[in-house]
Amino acid sequence: MMKIEKRRKSLKEQIYYIFEYSDQKNILSLLDDLLITILTSISVSAFILETSPRFSDIYSKDLELVEIMITVLFTLEYIIRIWVCTINPKYRHPIGGRLKYIITPLSIIDFIAILPFYLQVLFPGLGFIKFTLLLRLFRLFKISRYSESLRTILKVIVLKKEELIATLLVVIFVLVFASSLMFFAENEAQPEKFSSILETMWWGVVTLTTVGYGDVYPTTHVGKLLSAAMAFLGIGIFALPAGIISSGFAEEVQKRRGKKIVHPVGKDIKITAETTFPLNSDFRHHIHPDFRHHHPKQEQKQVIVNYIEESSEIMKICIETAKKKYGHHFKNEEIIKDFALLLYQETMHKFHR
Repeated sequence: MMKIEKRRKSLKEQIYYIFEYSDQKNILSLLDDLLITILTSISVSAFILETSPRFSDIYSKDLELVEIMITVLFTLEYIIRIWVCTINPKYRHPIGGRLKYIITPLSIIDFIAILPFYLQVLFPGLGFIKFTLLLRLFRLFKISRYSESLRTILKVIVLKKEELIATLLVVIFVLVFASSLMFFAENEAQPEKFSSILETMWWGVVTLTTVGYGDVYPTTHVGKLLSAAMAFLGIGIFALPAGIISSGFAEEVQKRRGKKIVHPVGKDIKITAETTFPLNSDFRHHIHPDFRHHHPKQEQKQVIVNYIEESSEIMKICIETAKKKYGHHFKNEEIIKDFALLLYQETMHKFHR
């Protein structure tokens, strides 16, 4: 039987997993998460203090030094991430892969986080540079790498985008329709405040959101009746996105909890990509070196075919076992699939040990 060996990770691979994964068992990974979170918090706090004359006049040099140090560290982190990203099969190509990684959302956030400082250094006299300093607030999004809750919310928004877009279209329709009616109802009575449908939309936004600034309000009976109807309608319309996001968040949290299942021997095991796919790298790296050197390619191919057939049979048994044992406990097919993958992993580990 073919022997499968666990390949030792290179330095580049170790750095990649420290930067890209939050492993509570890895001290370096925890330190990386903690350090980036603290630096991000300090950076944003320094940016806020710079806007206060009381602090900026006294501690201007200190705040500037803090910004330089944090930008240097974030730049170093950005460069290292681009260097090690080729470990991921999606970015394996040394040039094309890195370019593909650079345009990923999180990588763009990392770039925007350091961009204002270098713009200020290279073009200190340009007027728009002061506005670009607001981009430093994008550093807050760096925390999303290490916050499971933030990642969950962002994932929910992406998953529920169709429902949220539909809700937005309803809001736009109601806003345009109500503003048009209000314009014809109030234009003669208040031509300066309801001069056009476009101007009336400010009243529509304030009323729909139930903010009610009071700077623009109807005086006619028809206008007051329409305004009251809009206020009640706004409560229901703006509750829809909150309900969609909250229900999606609850579903995602329940799904994550469901993935933490009880092992037959009594251990709690959380299903992750690393635990369910131990053979996810190139197959040839796991074949024993002696086998590759002493057997012809045709025989190697046949062994691989046999291995795949054996694995398929084992996987089939694992799926049947998972459905039979836990099918009546879990309605979520993904949980049953994860449990089957866990059974497969442990079976293959014992099978080739």
